[in-house]
This record gives sequence, C-alpha cells and structure tokens, in this order.
Amino acid sequence: MAEFLSMGGYGSFICSAFGLSALVLIGILIQSQRFLKTSEAELNSLQPEDTSDGVKA
Repeated sequence: MAEFLSMGGYGSFICSAFGLSALVLIGILIQSQRFLKTSEAELNSLQPEDTSDGVKA
C-alpha cells in the first residue's frame, strides 16, 4: 500500500495536484452559485410586478 501511495516517488506531487484541482473546482462551484443567485435577483427586480387579479377588461 505504501508503494502505491508513493507512486514511484511522485506521490506528493500527484496528491497535491488532486487537492489543488478539488479546491479550484469547489471555488468555481461556489462562484457559480453566487452568480446565479445575484442574476436571479436582478432578473426578478427588472420584471414588472403583476398586481391585476387576472380578469380581462
């Protein structure tokens, strides 16, 4: 098992590369969710409010 984790001497590089990649992907996910929330709020503020009761005159 230790031989597999050392990965021929490149284990520390590979593990740190996977960790950094995971952090970047998590950061992109969080940024995307924040952008979606602000975009939806902006869209809702730009849409006219419907105050009619749905009856045509």
